[in-house]
Amino acid sequence: MPRCLHDHGALSSSTTSPSTPFAPAATSTKLLPKNLSEPIMAAGLPVSTSEHVGLAVACSAIATEDRKVEPYGKDNDEIMTRKGRWNKRTILCLGDSYTELEQPIADLSGQWFGEKNMKLTRMQQAATDLRAQEKMSKDIERLLNFSPNHMQHD
Repeated sequence: MPRCLHDHGALSSSTTSPSTPFAPAATSTKLLPKNLSEPIMAAGLPVSTSEHVGLAVACSAIATEDRKVEPYGKDNDEIMTRKGRWNKRTILCLGDSYTELEQPIADLSGQWFGEKNMKLTRMQQAATDLRAQEKMSKDIERLLNFSPNHMQHD
């Protein structure tokens, strides 16, 4: 699901908030009744605290990545290897551990989704990838609204 909720602006703006889904397993909160959490803990199985999940949220807000999770539409190699803010990386919170799920899933997608399906899906995405056009429209709008009177001088 997170891969289909592609935030188009994330590739074109360093100020865009990353979209990082979280997948907390059994977490000790008011949403997990004691009659469910107690047997898990009694069996010695991991249960996260809400603080632990909160730390994952905080970490994702400042984390960086060396490459994008997977290409979208007309993305090229330069975009894929661009360092930037963490984005599109689901974090599993299980007990006191964190596991990033999206990169391993994307790396194996040719095996589970099939190379042909990947190629056809990418072609569909490219046919409707309007990010470059949207950026150009914003640049033109910015130029049309430019006024020398609003320039600041040091």
